[in-house]
Amino acid sequence: MMKKLSLLKRGRHMVRRVQRGVSLLFSLMGLVVLTLGAVALLRSVDSSLLVLGNLGFKQDTLAASSAGTEAAIAWLAATPVTTLEMDQQARSYSSVAIPALEAAGPRPDALPGTPAVLIDWAGNGCNVPGLNGRAIANCLLAPVELQVGAGNRVKYFITRLCSATGPANAAGNNCIVPVVGASTGTSTQRGEVKQGQHVRPTAIAAGTYYRIITRTEGARGTVSFTETLVHF
Repeated sequence: MMKKLSLLKRGRHMVRRVQRGVSLLFSLMGLVVLTLGAVALLRSVDSSLLVLGNLGFKQDTLAASSAGTEAAIAWLAATPVTTLEMDQQARSYSSVAIPALEAAGPRPDALPGTPAVLIDWAGNGCNVPGLNGRAIANCLLAPVELQVGAGNRVKYFITRLCSATGPANAAGNNCIVPVVGASTGTSTQRGEVKQGQHVRPTAIAAGTYYRIITRTEGARGTVSFTETLVHF
């Protein structure tokens, strides 16, 4: 009888030791899971802060680009029309539109063998990645640079939306000009055009449109491009 009780006590003691071992194993597993969760949470917070910081830098460069646009508009307004009828390379100005211009760099969807027309934003002869073997047909200068705010560098390039150099109203020179009047029957009007109403342009402005392209480089290599159409 005493032997049976002793064996029973030993059995219970062995069961308790096994239970303690299993509890320790589950505790360690739970600790590992909690540690991995904490690490993932820290990484998520760091990534969110990084994304928010990048968005802030992006907005800063977009805001700074307006200074480049305003500088270009001021130059256009102060320059005689006869000067704007010809290219002004020193001012990054083209008197003709450039339909093939890839203002933000080589297009990834461009067909192989298509000549590239680029703006030399970096001042390195348009030596940029992404050409994929394409030849550079034209590398346009962009020397105008402004320092704006906390390290933002703004450059701009201007094109007149005309098919040729010379006066905008010259024979054979097609320029994009805004419509300032329209007629529906016998009256001339501006603004709202009702659905189904027949509208025929009757008057155009004497000037033409200018396309202003800006490139702003800010903190951490953030780059933003903007395009603005203005009319004089």
